[in-house]
Amino acid sequence: MKKLGLVAAAFMVLIIALFATCYQRIEAGYAGIRVNLYGSERGVDDVREVTGAVWYNPVTTKIYQTPLFVQNAIFTRDMTEGSRNNDEIRVTTNDGLVVSMDVSINYRVKEDQAVSIFKKYRKPLEEISRTILRNYIRDAYNRSANYYSAEEIYTKKNEFIYRADSLFTADLGREGFNIEKIVLLNELRLPDKIKQAIDRKIEAKQIAEQKKNELKQAEADAAKEIAKARGEAEALKVQADAERYAYEQKQRALTPLLIQQQFIEKWNGTLPVYGQTPQLFKDITGKGKR
Repeated sequence: MKKLGLVAAAFMVLIIALFATCYQRIEAGYAGIRVNLYGSERGVDDVREVTGAVWYNPVTTKIYQTPLFVQNAIFTRDMTEGSRNNDEIRVTTNDGLVVSMDVSINYRVKEDQAVSIFKKYRKPLEEISRTILRNYIRDAYNRSANYYSAEEIYTKKNEFIYRADSLFTADLGREGFNIEKIVLLNELRLPDKIKQAIDRKIEAKQIAEQKKNELKQAEADAAKEIAKARGEAEALKVQADAERYAYEQKQRALTPLLIQQQFIEKWNGTLPVYGQTPQLFKDITGKGKR
């Protein structure tokens, strides 16, 4: 009896374990995909979407869950981000040089395209990110690079990136993905000779700009001194004009009667002892005339 009880308990555990492996719940924010591994339905039509609680035979069927919320994929040479491999995006410019960059992508699966994507690639989304999406972005960035030299990719970086991102977004849209955002994580990595040439041009431009600013400053200082000198000259001219005007007015005011009055005011009343007594006043009555 004891052995029968143990067998029965073991059987129940087996039944419970079997039922546990035959049940899966599709969580919110995911698309459930049922794949028939064997049987008459195996083939092109063996994949379909499922939702909620799903009961299935784990021997002949497998359930995948594809997230419908935003995913992030990072392609960089830095082994502390993304994967442990060098996943940087490398492009060839129209002058035959190689430029590399680190790119981050935010994307999500279109809800009505989850089954189609799985049917086409038969891979989990994480693996699709590492392979399919990376190939598409590398292709888009290479197509964009065909329009630029290595130096132009640096000097026209925004234009280059916009063209590449537009190509990538269109390509992935046809594949059933929505691209939310594409970010260039770090500076473009150019060949050393190109980077040095660009640095020299930038330095020469900065020096020329500095000289131009210094010239403008010198011209401004000279203009200031000229204005100051002109102002001082104008002030002297105004002062001279004022003094000349005052002198002229004073000359006009010095009539004979005024001079005679000033003489009287300053005379102390003493007449000369010798010689002819000077005539102090002019006869204005007319009696002296004959």
